[in-house]
Amino acid sequence: MVPFPAARLAAVPSSVLLTDREGAPIRLRLAPGGIDARPGYVPERTDWIAQAIVAAEDKRFWSHGGLDFLSLLRAVGQNASSLRRISGASTLSTQVIRLAVPRPRTLPTKLSEAFQAYQLERRLSKPAILRQYLDRAPFGGNIVGAEAASWRYFGKSARDLSLAEAALLAGLPQSPSRLRPDRHPAAAVRRRSY
Repeated sequence: MVPFPAARLAAVPSSVLLTDREGAPIRLRLAPGGIDARPGYVPERTDWIAQAIVAAEDKRFWSHGGLDFLSLLRAVGQNASSLRRISGASTLSTQVIRLAVPRPRTLPTKLSEAFQAYQLERRLSKPAILRQYLDRAPFGGNIVGAEAASWRYFGKSARDLSLAEAALLAGLPQSPSRLRPDRHPAAAVRRRSY
């Protein structure tokens, strides 16, 4: 039996942000490890960033129970036919587990993550799982979470992003260092367009 990482899921890294009376940032104290993490954004299902993340990372997020068996079958078929890994079947739920409890990426680890993702789906609502993902996903450099990324790249809250801005951010977790818009704008725009 694989224990559920409840304590790890409850502990979201957080920076300390000081603001003026209008809410404009004055000073940011980074979280442990030197990361810029600003948890607390509660996504609405209709927010552009929520829609873009689901479209980019887990199209059937709202309908599966933690594991997307159609994606799993597709990935197994593609990887077996090419004799190498060309496709994955991670869901937002499995990614939340992976981000909360980093481990080497082995088959036993993937099986453990799948079981814990199943448990996660029984304990949290879909919006709560999406929030966990948006608070933990890497967005390049020391930026962790959609709210920190939104402020860093666009100077506004994630709830205020346009569709184009949300699509750009949604592409970053796939390869945060290779797709950083401040260092690789052309690659970031290509991924956003996809």
